[in-house]
Amino acid sequence: MKYDIRITEKAAQDISEAADYIEFILLNPEAADKLIEAVETEIDKLATMPERHSIVNDPVLETWEIRMIVINNYIAFYTINEKERTVNIIRFLYGKRNWIAILSNDSSKADWTVAVQREKKE
Repeated sequence: MKYDIRITEKAAQDISEAADYIEFILLNPEAADKLIEAVETEIDKLATMPERHSIVNDPVLETWEIRMIVINNYIAFYTINEKERTVNIIRFLYGKRNWIAILSNDSSKADWTVAVQREKKE
C-alpha cells in the first residue's frame, strides 16, 4: 500500500525559492527546471518505502523522527505518519545551510501545516 505525499506550505515555499534563485539570480532556467523535475521524481519515490532513508542523526530532530533525502545540492526533510499512511515533506533546504539549526528553530511545528497533497501513483 502506497503512502500519500503531503508538502507543507513552508516546504513548497522553499522549493519555489530554490528554483527562483537558480533561474533569476544564477540565470539558469534550465537548471531550475531540472531541479523541479528531480524534486518531483524523488519525492514521488517516497510513496513506496519512505523508511528507506534513515532518521536524521541529531538529538532534537530524532525525537521528531525527521528523515532526509538529498536531491542535487538540496535536502528534503520529511516525517512519516504510519497511522494515516502519509509522508509529510516539511522543509527543503540548501545542503550547505545550517539545516539542523533551521529545523530545530521550527520546534513549534507551526509551519508544518500541509499545503499540497500529491496524488498516489498506482
